Amino acid sequence: MKKIIFSFALFSVAAFADSHSKHEKHREHEAHVHGSGSLAIAFDANKGKIEFLGAAEGILGFEYQPRTAKDKKAAAEATERFEKDIGKIVQMDPALKCQFTKDLIGQVPEKGEEGSGKHSDWAANFSVSCAKDPVGTKIKVDFSSFERIKDVDITVLAGAIQKSVEYKGSSVIIDLN
Repeated sequence: MKKIIFSFALFSVAAFADSHSKHEKHREHEAHVHGSGSLAIAFDANKGKIEFLGAAEGILGFEYQPRTAKDKKAAAEATERFEKDIGKIVQMDPALKCQFTKDLIGQVPEKGEEGSGKHSDWAANFSVSCAKDPVGTKIKVDFSSFERIKDVDITVLAGAIQKSVEYKGSSVIIDLN
């Protein structure tokens, strides 16, 4: 498990740094792109971590810190829905009997924007425990329950397998063979 945490931490730091670089020209390296995000899935045997990071607008419909009762309700509902739907967003083979546990979920100010209220990201981290190792199975990723999410860079690490795919508004299947 230490190996997965170390690998996942390295990946997360690198992905976070790349996603916030203002010097790169590629879309996947632009800072704060509405409707887009990154999803990292890492497994060491039957234990795993999932991390999503994207512009809050894609989940909430707004980026500012909620002030009104309506906005606070929308933020609470989005948090609850994301947590409840993580098994629909990241669909593991049912034979694996995976259980998702929320580590962190919610709206965070974009780097360099603290206190401005102008831009924020949505972060969601989950631990996953499965009865079996997912290597040799498939993972389906589908953000259709969050219609504003149109583009997600997905990276999966499982055993010796490393895969990168892109969600473009339609579900994607990642083969872990």
